Amino acid sequence: TSLIRGEQVTEHIGGKYNPKSGYDQDICIYLKPKTLDHIKDGSYVDFSDCEEYLIKLLQDRPKVKVIVSSLASFEFLKEKLQNKLFLIPEHHCNFDRVVRTRKEINTAGFIGTPRSFTYPLKDITKRLEKIGIKFITNSNYKNRQDVIDFYQQIDIQIVWYINDNSPFKHPTKFINAASFGIPTIANWLVGYREWEDNYVPVNSIDEMMKEVQKLKNQDYYNQWGRKIIKAAEPYHIENIAKLYRQLT
Repeated sequence: TSLIRGEQVTEHIGGKYNPKSGYDQDICIYLKPKTLDHIKDGSYVDFSDCEEYLIKLLQDRPKVKVIVSSLASFEFLKEKLQNKLFLIPEHHCNFDRVVRTRKEINTAGFIGTPRSFTYPLKDITKRLEKIGIKFITNSNYKNRQDVIDFYQQIDIQIVWYINDNSPFKHPTKFINAASFGIPTIANWLVGYREWEDNYVPVNSIDEMMKEVQKLKNQDYYNQWGRKIIKAAEPYHIENIAKLYRQLT
């Protein structure tokens, strides 16, 4: 989060990242702070995917402005806080708007920590192999290029993260894939609300296998690709940067 909503945004808009001095008159955004003691009224706190400890701190500081990263978190926090809320989603990783082209749909993938895929990875690998799909994962990415390189290798993204109704989950992973024209199949979570028409929701692993099989059809796959590339464009860093520049 610090890399995406901190360093990358700051670099793109020409701001200062973690300055030691010279920012007293600037618009300041504090990303998931542990305390508000050093934050002036009128400054911004980026709640992002933070734990709920920050809610209590903000309830005691209603003049601190709050940035949230998803529709679900916005709707949740507007019932909890008197602070002014601003919705600024995370931008996707595909700054150059690269489109993933392929002659055959044969590779599915998942990027993230293994514990955030709540189904045995060995079992899902075997099930996908039976329908002619290779499965790759990446949990060691360090920077944006690592994420781009991963998406350049896959045709379908699969996500299975059950029993998490946190409003602070967000669909950035889905939007990253979509920016390359790669569809995502996943179980529904409330945090994915603003993206729910742009991924394939499933209720079981069996359903997921059926949807993977359907996406092997090139025409059907291309329909999804055209749709989600268009849907991902508002999340390009150029467009997200406009939302930051509107802050006063």
